[in-house]
Amino acid sequence: MSGGPLTVVQMLTQRLQVVQEISAIQSRNLLHRQLGGGAEFEIRGIEQEIAVSGCTHGLAKALADARERLQMASAEIAECDAHCAALEQRLEELDRCIAASR
Repeated sequence: MSGGPLTVVQMLTQRLQVVQEISAIQSRNLLHRQLGGGAEFEIRGIEQEIAVSGCTHGLAKALADARERLQMASAEIAECDAHCAALEQRLEELDRCIAASR
């Protein structure tokens, strides 16, 4: 590309790429939400088992592992949300440029 302003076709191409990237990130985010939900469910089950039978080394380890998975999923969700917000802002900028060039 030259150093000049983008053509409408170039802006539309960039817009499509941003939309595709948003879609991919949202899919990844959904996966992390599912993983986080599974970890939360597992945590509740382990905590109930501990309440009934007492805490064993195995249960304590399983609980720590599930909490770690939940924490990792939550961090991934936050990262996806931030990345998606930045891409949505870029999409709005492209939409304004496309509208202004008509």
